[in-house]
Order: sequence, then structure tokens, then C-alpha cells
Amino acid sequence: MGLKFRRLLTFIIILSVFSGTCSATYSLDNSITVKTSGILWEYTETYSGDRSVTVKGSIDTESGDDNGFISAWELLKHDVMTTRSFFNSIKNNMDIKIDNSSRNIYLLRVETDMSRELIGPVRDKKDIVNRYRVFYDFKKPLSSSDTTICLMGEPGTDVIINLPHEMLFVSVAGTDEETARKGPHGTHIRGMFGTEGEITLMFSIEEPQIAEKEENVTQTNPPASSKTSRPSLLENIFPGLSDSLLEKLSSKIFKVA
Repeated sequence: MGLKFRRLLTFIIILSVFSGTCSATYSLDNSITVKTSGILWEYTETYSGDRSVTVKGSIDTESGDDNGFISAWELLKHDVMTTRSFFNSIKNNMDIKIDNSSRNIYLLRVETDMSRELIGPVRDKKDIVNRYRVFYDFKKPLSSSDTTICLMGEPGTDVIINLPHEMLFVSVAGTDEETARKGPHGTHIRGMFGTEGEITLMFSIEEPQIAEKEENVTQTNPPASSKTSRPSLLENIFPGLSDSLLEKLSSKIFKVA
């Protein structure tokens, strides 16, 4: 059982207690979107056959009244518990590193979307599809001094990694059957987490060039004008308005407090 799989605490407990049967299937897909300001890591896990019955049975026991039926309220309790456990697990053991360090990474939040097929009789062998979204923020945006990102996931699971156009893809290590394709919006990498469950991306970032200021020897800033150097709104409306009357109209006496 891999590192990332163990972090889905509730479901991991289920799979560690129950061995499952031949008709039980499980899959986990990863979609990772990298930006210079942070990362969005999305998981999609699917249970079917006897495995789905095992999952629902555990929810009914841990979050419900163990009556063979999962209500919407019981699923909500399970959702909240899973979200909190997942967040704390990642926070205590960060699964992303930049240049071998997680000091620049801040875990923002975890969102879960539990399958509606979990509601109902426990014995129904309906496919269950749960989704998780984990948001990370970088305390400092990626720059030209950064060269690698390390991602720790579940060995043997599919992964898609999306890089923005400003990150130039150099190479990737720790994946099986990977393909990298560069498009107008960046680089898309497909593959699987290798046996170590750790992918290392090597990249470079080109800092935007700062345009040099053009010297202008002929144009100078106009001198600061006085109040009477250009016509005011009142002068435009009433041509020939005297300076003394204009001064009175603009004085504090006529201003609304």
C-alpha cells in the first residue's frame, strides 16, 4: 500500500482491514496542475463490485447506525471526517517538494466530492466515484532559481501533469510509460507513478525581460500649474469669472462639511 493511498484515511482503513475479493476493483487517477504560484492536485478514486459494498459497510459502521443503509446525513459526517483527516495527513507529511524542500509550500485546503451512489442500501454493488481536490500555495512564486518539483503519490496509479507555458519542461524521472506534449498553453505529461511513488520534474523558468526606459531629451514634464493657470469648471461655465469671486466660491465657507 503506497504513501498517497494511505492518506485517504477512511478508505485506507477499509482496504487494510478487508482484503477484498476477485470481483472487487479499485482505481486511483491523479491530475496535477502546476502554476508558478501554486499547485492543484486532483484525485479520482473508483470502487466497484464487492469493494464498493465493503466501503459502504465501513461508512455505515463508522459514521452511521450500522443498519445496512447509508443516509445523506451519514454520508455528510463521513465527508467531513475524511476531509479533515486528509488535510491533517498531508500537512504532517507534505507530498510536494521544490528543490528538495517544502518550506515554500503552504497547504491551503482540501475539498471532497463523495459519490451520491454511496447513499442507499449497503449491499448495492453500484460503482462509487469519489473526487478530492488539494490546493497548495507557494509562499514565493517559482523563479529562475528553482529547478525541480518532487511529487509523491501512489505507485502504479495514472497521473497527468500540466505545466504552464512559462515553465520550460526539461525532463521527468520516476514515471512509467510517460509521454510529454507541448502545446500553446504549456506542457502536458501523461504516465504512471513508478514503483517508488515519487516523480521528479526538472524545469526552467525564463524571467520576463524588463523593457529599457527610452530616453526622451526633447520632452520634459510640464511645470506644476497654479490654481489660475488653467480654467476651472466654473470658469468654463461662466467666462470672465473674477479671481476674487472664484477664490470665495472655492473657500471653505462654501464647502459642505
